[in-house]
Amino acid sequence: MKGSLLKTLASKHKTSTTAIARKYQTSVEAPTGTHLKCLQVVVTREGKRPLVAQFGGIPLIPQPKAVILDQLPKPINTRTEILQRLLAKVCELCKSTTDVEVHHIRKLADLKGKGGRERPAWVRLMAARQRKTLVVCRACHLKIHAGQSP
Repeated sequence: MKGSLLKTLASKHKTSTTAIARKYQTSVEAPTGTHLKCLQVVVTREGKRPLVAQFGGIPLIPQPKAVILDQLPKPINTRTEILQRLLAKVCELCKSTTDVEVHHIRKLADLKGKGGRERPAWVRLMAARQRKTLVVCRACHLKIHAGQSP
């Protein structure tokens, strides 16, 4: 990785990797007291602490007593919207609570009306929500597939 970094910087500055290594290579003292080679750039600023960018200079010694703080990220959303709508067990057209099913279309473009005909209520509801699914009771589902208005 150090070689890749040197090549990238050399290409950016249109010079050789040896010149970049000579310019930025320094030695830093590790917490163990040893001196390690690294690439380091220090930018001094007036009235502020200097900016230090460093690559390397970290001792790669196993630390068996190191504390590991691995925590799994919290799930953002455990239930999807369709699951919440289905578990409510209420028809979204007639508010019935018996035999709830899900009506599904292939794509939202299928909801666009052809010509100037009035679209059914279920089509307008799905288009307004921009969803391809609709939770309906069995009776409304049969009417939708029969082409009748529930």
